[in-house]
Amino acid sequence: MNKINYFNNGFLEEILSIKDFNEEKIWPKISIVMPSFNHSQYIEKSILSVLNQGYPNLEFIIIDGGSIDGTVEIIKKYSKYIHYWMSEKDYGQSDALNKGFQKASGQIYGWLNSDDVYLPQTFFHIIDAFFKNTNKSLIFGDWLTIDEHDKIIDLNHAFDFNLNHFKYEGFHLNSQSMLWKSELHKKFSGYDLNFYNTMDYQMILEFGIIAEKNFLRIDKVLGAFRRHELQKTGPTISPRIMEEHSIMSKKYNYTDKYNNFGKLKRLYFRFRRAYWYFKRGGIRNLIRRLLLSFN
Repeated sequence: MNKINYFNNGFLEEILSIKDFNEEKIWPKISIVMPSFNHSQYIEKSILSVLNQGYPNLEFIIIDGGSIDGTVEIIKKYSKYIHYWMSEKDYGQSDALNKGFQKASGQIYGWLNSDDVYLPQTFFHIIDAFFKNTNKSLIFGDWLTIDEHDKIIDLNHAFDFNLNHFKYEGFHLNSQSMLWKSELHKKFSGYDLNFYNTMDYQMILEFGIIAEKNFLRIDKVLGAFRRHELQKTGPTISPRIMEEHSIMSKKYNYTDKYNNFGKLKRLYFRFRRAYWYFKRGGIRNLIRRLLLSFN
């Protein structure tokens, strides 16, 4: 399997169809928040995947939870390119995200974990899409799964967003492969400190409740989610994640997810998932995904 190449030299590799796109004055400010804690093995790659976008109007914010493994020294290495950073004990990733977005002043927001990466040209692709679709609030694309050595494990195709699919069947987009307008984020209630694992699910769910029709999928691979032994979220669903999802269903009023009617909805959206596996990746992709689901 090939290794991911998430670096570039700050040059656009294609001509974007926006008049005067190269004039800095029209670039909306992008605020990227990176929560981190003891990710010294990966955070430099994550930081460089942001800085090497070559985006001319970037506000980069890093909120570290008091790392003691060398993470802070790596952050300091790039401090002149970082708008704001801090390192102190906190109440977890949700707390760090709340602190970070309170510092954000851009028109467009994004969140990148300190072990994940953006692919080259991601910011340009998304801003291009925002200029072409001014009524949209959130733009997302496909994402890779990579291992601790940057080897590509899988290409994940995003599906057109459907709020009920997201509620009853699960993820079909990735928070590390999207950007959204600040005006949408300001309607968000904030990351719940009770959610240790599922703050990304909470965010997308609430964004969907607020503005489902204003999500836009683009056919670009935008980010990479890293699998490694030390990450909080593994390939299997833990009891804690199940508990958090149950709490979330009560908070957002869809507790029927766990009764027989909800199970029927889940079955329906499983068929929708199969349809999108076929639509985005063809019959081989569908068969491979079905086989993986039985493992």
